Amino acid sequence: MTRWSLDPVGGWLLIAVAALALAPLLAVGPDRQKASRGRRLTLVALRAATLLLLLVAMLRPAVETAVKRKLPGTLAILADRSRSMQVEDAVAGASRWNSVRESLADVQDQLVELADTWDVKIYTFADAVEPSPLDEGQLDLPAEPEGNQTAMGSALSDVLDQEAQQRLVAVLLLSDGAQRAFAPRDQPPQIPAGRMAAAGVPLYTFAYGQPSLGDQADLRLGDMLVSDAVFVDTPVTVEAVVSASGYANQTFKVQLLWENSQGEMEPAATTEIEVRPQQRRFPIKLTHVPTEPGEYKVTMQVEAAEGELVTKNNSQSTFVTVLKGGVSILYLVGSDTIGASAAGIEPRFLRAALAASPDFDVQYELINYRNPELDYRPRLRDEKYDVYLLGNVDVTALSTRSWREMANQVNQGAGLAMLGGFHSFGPGGFRNSPLDDVLPFDIGPAERQAFGEPPREDMHVKGPLRMIPVERGGAVHPILRLPGEETMDIWRKLPELDGANRFEWARLKDQTALVAATDDRDGLPLLVLSGWGGGRVASLAVDSTWHWQMGGAGEVHRRFWRQLILWLAKKDETEGLRVWVKLDQRRYQPGSRVDFTLGATGEDQAPIEGAEFTVNVVKPDGTGEEVRVIRRGGEWGGSFATTAEPGDYRIEVAAADAEGVAIGEAAARFAVIDQDVELDQPAAEPTLLASLANLTADAGGAGLAPEELPALIESLQAKSQEFEEEIVNRVTLWDTWWMFLALVGGLSTEWFLRKRWGLV
Repeated sequence: MTRWSLDPVGGWLLIAVAALALAPLLAVGPDRQKASRGRRLTLVALRAATLLLLLVAMLRPAVETAVKRKLPGTLAILADRSRSMQVEDAVAGASRWNSVRESLADVQDQLVELADTWDVKIYTFADAVEPSPLDEGQLDLPAEPEGNQTAMGSALSDVLDQEAQQRLVAVLLLSDGAQRAFAPRDQPPQIPAGRMAAAGVPLYTFAYGQPSLGDQADLRLGDMLVSDAVFVDTPVTVEAVVSASGYANQTFKVQLLWENSQGEMEPAATTEIEVRPQQRRFPIKLTHVPTEPGEYKVTMQVEAAEGELVTKNNSQSTFVTVLKGGVSILYLVGSDTIGASAAGIEPRFLRAALAASPDFDVQYELINYRNPELDYRPRLRDEKYDVYLLGNVDVTALSTRSWREMANQVNQGAGLAMLGGFHSFGPGGFRNSPLDDVLPFDIGPAERQAFGEPPREDMHVKGPLRMIPVERGGAVHPILRLPGEETMDIWRKLPELDGANRFEWARLKDQTALVAATDDRDGLPLLVLSGWGGGRVASLAVDSTWHWQMGGAGEVHRRFWRQLILWLAKKDETEGLRVWVKLDQRRYQPGSRVDFTLGATGEDQAPIEGAEFTVNVVKPDGTGEEVRVIRRGGEWGGSFATTAEPGDYRIEVAAADAEGVAIGEAAARFAVIDQDVELDQPAAEPTLLASLANLTADAGGAGLAPEELPALIESLQAKSQEFEEEIVNRVTLWDTWWMFLALVGGLSTEWFLRKRWGLV
């Protein structure tokens, strides 16, 4: 569309005044006796043309041409091609994958049409993301889903990273909704969904498959729970849950096997379960008292039923380190009011829970801020605490050097847990403090809670709420594992808590943060775990776990705090050893990357400078693989990723000093689980998909049924006009070279003629 526009200098009034002022000049001319009538008319015409050009220039005319252009954008579609999509529980008995293919085939023509407006990207994902472009208007999808993992979170994150330079219009996720992924591809899908919500990108999810597959004859042992570090002459309880389907009125033996000093597995405890028609889950507790320190393999197994097809899931194994000593804990608690002589309810119950463990030595201190910025450096250096607990402690409680010393202690291997409170984390002023880098999330510049003021709602989440563990591969973090009936059921039935500090998904440090638990209402992180140097860090947003004790769940309360302390302590591998190697966990899924640290110390327990290490990993088949290590402060670290084969692995370390003299050797074992996670528990999880879409509800995201896909594509086509911009090209006519030449030419010609005709 083309249109004219005027922009008069000084407005239309000035133009009118100029025209009236210049018009009389047309009557001024040479004497009739000196010039003929024709010459006078010629001069008047030239003057009139010049004045007209001047008025036109003052009007500043321009020609505007408007053109509408489609805004570039990308529509991303992700289809789940993991092996669980082979299950035939979709509409009309079709497999989930065939239903996905049919859904996309139904909208194929619409996608081709939509591709004229946007860039339509189609991906399939399992353990990795692979593009499946529209080839000449035809979908190119694999005939069968063969992926061994469902890395849904990592797949969404990969697509967001790949399309970071493009404008994402929407993301469509077609899956059964069950995240079954191994490290390092086990990123929780809530993290990329949170990124999409922050960027205003809607996520539409489509669920395929049923959440329950009915009865299948099978005995399964799962949810094995035992502490990684236990103590000599202390009863060790190993817990698990046996699930039985299709074997009513039969009795089966469950055994606990404990490795002896010769490496042989010996029965340590035995029990029996009787499968009844109305009972399918059987909590198991078996106890053993280790008498010698060292590293031992522990296996819980249920005997296989006659004719049972799948027996890989009848047992689980792990490794346990038996220690000589206990754990030293410094528990600092701050008051909400300056000068207060007592803390809240939580510290009393927490101290009682810790006192139930005889191997815990707890030193408790209340900080009332009468003397701010206390210097704790001598105490921190001399006592050498294994774990620091900070409950509602404001940054002003200790000096900056004291906080720096605590951060150094964590870097050297101590554990740190900051607990919820009005003066914890950002509200406590820890931004830009020595603990800022230690905590696993970014603290905003405006996060600060002043003493004596009401709690800020933007930094705290109001209760009531429940803390719910995050499941990964069907299991929760060891800190949150509970005995008895299913772990998740117990957590969902626990008494509600009063509130929590607000942790945002978008502020988590992706490389270090592991969200172990969220709230049941908004899905916000409540327990975030991370590492810092050689130590471990836990950020717990809640401060009212005493409700569990008061609500009749005292055993859960004590177990949770004990398991958290033992996880933080990390005292299992290094105590009293010249050469050591340690792992963050002892059980891995196939294909996982195994990270480990190692070191060598002198007689004074100080790291040996210039030590050289030879590291060899022995695989289940007996072959070895040498692994390179790199220096990390006073420690060394390495990674091993060749874990496709299930079984027991052994990391062997030999250390020598700078002159080649042997220092010593160390070893540590870990197990790679022999389990098909995709087909072992292939039930769909549509509620997870719906919750992910709900995180982007403000941007328009939603959880939809597969039959709603064509309507969604149609609505996106209708919205394509909203993604247009109008580009206006403006060409001015008054400041061009020909206008200038016309003005100069008119004036020059008139003057030339006057001169030639003798009128001047």
